[in-house]
Amino acid sequence: CLLAIGDITKEIFSGNPDFFPIKPMDYGRFLVISLGTGSSKVERKYSAKKAAKWSVINWLYDNGRTPLVDVFSQASADMVDLHISVVFQALRSEQNYLRIQ
Repeated sequence: CLLAIGDITKEIFSGNPDFFPIKPMDYGRFLVISLGTGSSKVERKYSAKKAAKWSVINWLYDNGRTPLVDVFSQASADMVDLHISVVFQALRSEQNYLRIQ
């Protein structure tokens, strides 16, 4: 979603005639629907109490799960959603952004 907004902004800056006259940073005129892949069928929760006892190996692989990869993947998606939400809120256009997971 963030990359798509960036690409659209580049096209507007370059004067692409496929885009109607719009100011490059006028995100208030954007309508964004971000569709996620959904959450996994098995929700993976890690407790701080359990994780505090993990070794390096457990962070990489624990009972068929990959905690470190899971944490970074989810954090990345959450940060992009948060960033876009804040941008649209700052522009008083929060109704123009919808995230469906």
